[in-house]
Amino acid sequence: MDMLRFILSVAWKEIQLIVKDRGALAVMFLLPILLASLIAAPNVMFAEEQSESAILLNVGLVNQDAGSFGTEVAKAIQEIKQLNVETFGSIAEAEDRVARGQATAAIVIPANFSPSIDAYRPTAIEVIVDPAEPESSGIVSGIMNQVVAEVTIWGEVQYGIRSVLEQSGALADATTQERRAIEAQNLGVIMTRLNELRRSPLIAVVSEDLAGAESDPNWVLKYLAYVFPAFTVMFIFFIVQISATSLLQERETGVLRRLAAAPIPHAAVIVGKMLAYMVVACLQVVVLLGLARAAFGVPLGQSPLALVVLTLVTALVATALGMLLGTVAKTSKQAETLGYLLSFVMAGVGGSIPIGPTTMFFRAGGLMGILARLTPHGHAVDAFNRIMAEGASLTQVLPQVGILLAMGIVFFGIAVSRFKFQS
Repeated sequence: MDMLRFILSVAWKEIQLIVKDRGALAVMFLLPILLASLIAAPNVMFAEEQSESAILLNVGLVNQDAGSFGTEVAKAIQEIKQLNVETFGSIAEAEDRVARGQATAAIVIPANFSPSIDAYRPTAIEVIVDPAEPESSGIVSGIMNQVVAEVTIWGEVQYGIRSVLEQSGALADATTQERRAIEAQNLGVIMTRLNELRRSPLIAVVSEDLAGAESDPNWVLKYLAYVFPAFTVMFIFFIVQISATSLLQERETGVLRRLAAAPIPHAAVIVGKMLAYMVVACLQVVVLLGLARAAFGVPLGQSPLALVVLTLVTALVATALGMLLGTVAKTSKQAETLGYLLSFVMAGVGGSIPIGPTTMFFRAGGLMGILARLTPHGHAVDAFNRIMAEGASLTQVLPQVGILLAMGIVFFGIAVSRFKFQS
């Protein structure tokens, strides 16, 4: 109980000192926010411009059919992202929009559409186009051919089921309602299976760039799910020089000497200081990732537990390394210089300076990949990126968490063994 009281007392004293150091707080919070935002904002704006520059055609829709097939086709048309669909009650209204150049085409679903498909009779969806826009009209016609092809499959399957059941005589004694129910049940089973095959096709078409990299419509958010954790980890490790400098300044000013007169174990001083800076590190993660989510829509993954555990372990490594540096450096000035140098070098090698996707050294092969995995930055950024961009669970990032925890324990053990109240 006394040990816990000593730890909390040291931690509270250290937090009060941290709050008074406005310069350090600006470096740990404002600077990473500024840098991450400078990279994120142009990428988000570029993605929005690309999205806005996609084909968007104004079309009118008239659905005269009250049946299920007409409803499904109308719903499918309204869900097409390339079309801005406006619904009209009459063909004349839709034609008027096309004639005045306010719509590229008017799509008319006839009143006999569903009954014709049910009876397996030919039917047609009319597309009234603007002759002044042949290219756009051709795009609308092509889209409608795809939509109609889907409905045609439904009609073909439904007719096939009905024909087989009639020819087999299996429903000879069934009532009309029972026949419809059985036909609908079989149709539902077959179409469900077809939809599953459509979602997971045996042959997939993959879009790649000239370098062979697969294109991804969400590439901006996935890139930002690397940028924000990278800067977060980089500035968490600025705690190394701040905490080491604080420890040595207290030794130089005689504060540690006064602590030596009190019955406080060495470990309580180290743990108390580490606890204070771990709180700061956790706040850094909350602020930066909260900004990423709120301002830029960056995903935070599916496992809050994984984020919490990874944050705590990363904070542990950074603070333990800071204490270790404080026991190795001779003066506070030396600790400050070595701390900044160490932080920048490890950030660069570990891929925590996000100049571009190629800086993800922790997933690269060769010498850079090996060096990145020797740094806590590499494992921390890799784990954050897997959680946020790929939806990894705690179990899936346990290797990175385990390595970081081992590093933290080693740093802490060495710091405690070398710690002295006075030089």
